[in-house]
Amino acid sequence: MSERRAAAETGAAGTEAGQERSEAGAEWSLLNWVVIGVFGALTAVGLVLSTGVLEWAVAIPARGADPSPVVVPVYVYLYAGFGALGYIFTKLMGRLDRYTEWNCWEDLVGLAMRIPAAWVLAAGVYLLVGAFDGVEGVAGPRFAAGVSFLVGLYVNVALTALGSLADRILGRAPPRSE
Repeated sequence: MSERRAAAETGAAGTEAGQERSEAGAEWSLLNWVVIGVFGALTAVGLVLSTGVLEWAVAIPARGADPSPVVVPVYVYLYAGFGALGYIFTKLMGRLDRYTEWNCWEDLVGLAMRIPAAWVLAAGVYLLVGAFDGVEGVAGPRFAAGVSFLVGLYVNVALTALGSLADRILGRAPPRSE
């Protein structure tokens, strides 16, 4: 059993837990940062493309008509990012008395990764919300911005909900609870 897991299971606190977390953080290699950097760069490229900077990249050809672009407005990413930052700040503020324990890079990177995750999920939710344009109160930029903020604030909930929706759309049976 790793020292970090042993400390977590035995409830070690204070300086010893902080030192063990620092040692566990030292296990991060250059490869870890390269992988995060590559995924971050791919997210940034997708973000730029989806906003319509290169219209040909997001054009959907229609029969007998000019292709129409499917773009995600920049405000969707802005408010999803704000939601993710809201989660991060409240998570850190909720544990402010234990701030010295937040020296573990894995925890901080995990919190930071919520931002690009929120961007990706908010783009998907924005595209799906377009299917409800005819429903009163569910259309418009204010609604899309609010939903984007909630997606950023509740990344895990959004991921679970989108997974459930994907199961229904793709015809997969939901898992049975016993």
